[in-house]
Amino acid sequence: MKKLLVILFFISFLTVDVFADSKHQIDSILTRVSDYTESVLDLRLISDKELLDHLKTPINDLARCKIYNALCWQKFNSDPPKAMEYAQLQQPLAEKSGNQDAIITSYDNMAFLYHGFNDNEKAIMYMLRALKIKEAINDNLGVSTSLSGLAGIYYDMNNLKLALNYYKQSLEIENKVANQTVEKIRRKAALIGNIGLCYVGTGEIDRGLETYLIVVKLYTENNLEKEASTTYSNIGALYLEHKKNYNQALHYFKLAAKFLNENEDVGLLSSIHRSLAEVYYQKNDYVKALYHGKKGIEYANMSNDRKTILEANKKLSRIYYNMGKYELAHQHFQIAFDLKDSIFNETSSQQIAEMQTKYNVEKKETENELLKTQNQLGKVELERKSTQQFYLIISLILAGIIGVYIMYSLAQKKKINKILNQKNEQISTKNKIIEEKNKDITDSLNYAKRIQTAILPEENLLLKYFDSFVYYLPKDIVSGDFFWIKEAGNKFYFSVVDCTGHGVPGAFMSIIGFNSLNRIVEDLQLSETGSILDKLNELVIHSIRKQDKDGSSVRDGMDLSFCCIDLESKMLQFSGANNPLYVLRTVSDDNNNLSISMTENGYNLLEIKADKMAIGGAENSKKYQTHQVQLKQGDTIYLFSDGYADQFGGPKGKKFMYRRFKELILAIQEHPMSKQKEIFDTTMLNWKGDIDQIDDICVLGVKI
Repeated sequence: MKKLLVILFFISFLTVDVFADSKHQIDSILTRVSDYTESVLDLRLISDKELLDHLKTPINDLARCKIYNALCWQKFNSDPPKAMEYAQLQQPLAEKSGNQDAIITSYDNMAFLYHGFNDNEKAIMYMLRALKIKEAINDNLGVSTSLSGLAGIYYDMNNLKLALNYYKQSLEIENKVANQTVEKIRRKAALIGNIGLCYVGTGEIDRGLETYLIVVKLYTENNLEKEASTTYSNIGALYLEHKKNYNQALHYFKLAAKFLNENEDVGLLSSIHRSLAEVYYQKNDYVKALYHGKKGIEYANMSNDRKTILEANKKLSRIYYNMGKYELAHQHFQIAFDLKDSIFNETSSQQIAEMQTKYNVEKKETENELLKTQNQLGKVELERKSTQQFYLIISLILAGIIGVYIMYSLAQKKKINKILNQKNEQISTKNKIIEEKNKDITDSLNYAKRIQTAILPEENLLLKYFDSFVYYLPKDIVSGDFFWIKEAGNKFYFSVVDCTGHGVPGAFMSIIGFNSLNRIVEDLQLSETGSILDKLNELVIHSIRKQDKDGSSVRDGMDLSFCCIDLESKMLQFSGANNPLYVLRTVSDDNNNLSISMTENGYNLLEIKADKMAIGGAENSKKYQTHQVQLKQGDTIYLFSDGYADQFGGPKGKKFMYRRFKELILAIQEHPMSKQKEIFDTTMLNWKGDIDQIDDICVLGVKI
């Protein structure tokens, strides 16, 4: 008995000591470890009971946030509803702390939990919030993880196009990592494998196969052959199900099984043997099919996974049936049928539980919002009652004075109301004046638009000689961009001009530019494009650069691309002020030593650079160059302002950029020019979405 008491005392002492030690350990982690992620990883090793007990002690919000995160992680797989409860407690504490690592972790937890509950809309919302912060702090690995997470959500939603896009963005970041550790190689291989899954899902079987082979090469080059087993199995499945190449399928399924451990990888081994059974079944070799079918059953039973056991029995039942062993076929079919019924019931229960959890989560969110509202209302009510009590006490003490004060207040109120009415009348009158002035301004702008439209050349003049289009989209009522067309003898001139600013200032500049070009070509009869731009620069400078009294000057000008085509010889002259010229020509044609900027779909995009001098920018001795190009039948010429490439939009609200602009031009070369104009318009509308247009847009296309 004495010995038993000693043992009990020792156990009691040990329990107290361990608790005290764990409390000290938690305090140590919270105070010693400054890195947020490292401290959370340490806390995950503490039991949930000890962590919950520590929450009852006086600690700061960030420490509570760390503990809730550790509790959420512990319950992530075993009890997702409880994990969500901890995540919801963690999020406001993280946001309040302002600690970016804490906020990111909180948003990631919410995203993955909502994804688990099939609430993908909220999962995407939290994933994007985390991604935005990671991008802001240049956390490249974190950005890659979020992009991969978004891809996984969209893959489960069967939006394979978006999933593929996000997987590729994640892989692009991983490829920039210099030191390739084993873990980083595994991450990279997993991303490439997921890209392959997307290709297969969209029916691009050959691209999927190529991608899987890249994964295999990556593993084998880094002595990670076992890691390639799943990919070998995927390749075998492609040859079996899509290409019907059973010999190749056998080869890759056997490679998949080669490096697996019979005690650890039983689930994958069961799948591989079932696949081998299917291959031999298709080859009518039922003996080998039966052997691998039985192996599939053996490994399935070892895995204790009912879905795996079900599939293995279905496969074996089918083999027995074709061998004429109907009793055995029925026996395994019955096992599969019973398992299917059991799994269905369990799945239904899980779905009901998920729906209940989702309901509880949404209910909790609603209760939190309601509680916030009630707290705010309670504060307002308390303030109102305090004010009432204050005035009640004052009224009891100063009852006589209050009466006089009320009379005085009424008189003041009447006086104030009279003043307010007068002010309201004045404001109303001024509002009417402002409305009338706004109407006058709008009418003037609309009239200016009609004037500007009237002076612009008819597009039909361009269509008279060429299959062409002009895509013209001003930002405001009037525009700072304009296109200019002129026919002079056997010469045909055309230009796209981008004046400083947009709206009214740009429109004034456009009139100066338009009239100056007409004067140069019609009156001065200059024909060389470089000389025309030199003269235009001179005229614009004299028109707008007026010295002020303090010596400053107006800084206005224009960028443009200017072309002249000899209608007989098809010789093109080009000069540019900051804006280049694109010539599209088939790959088989000679490029006349022009620089190839991009090649796609059988076409070269030839870019002729402009001089880096704006018209009206400065008075100097440097002249504009004249470039000559012998045009060929089928060539297409594009002139443009910077408005299209600079427009913000797309999923991330970024600029369209010239690279995407060039790709668009290359992609539409098989279409007639009228259709190209429609594509330019549709692409721009889809790109900018709800984002406001930031500049005038003008694109002119001419096909020879």
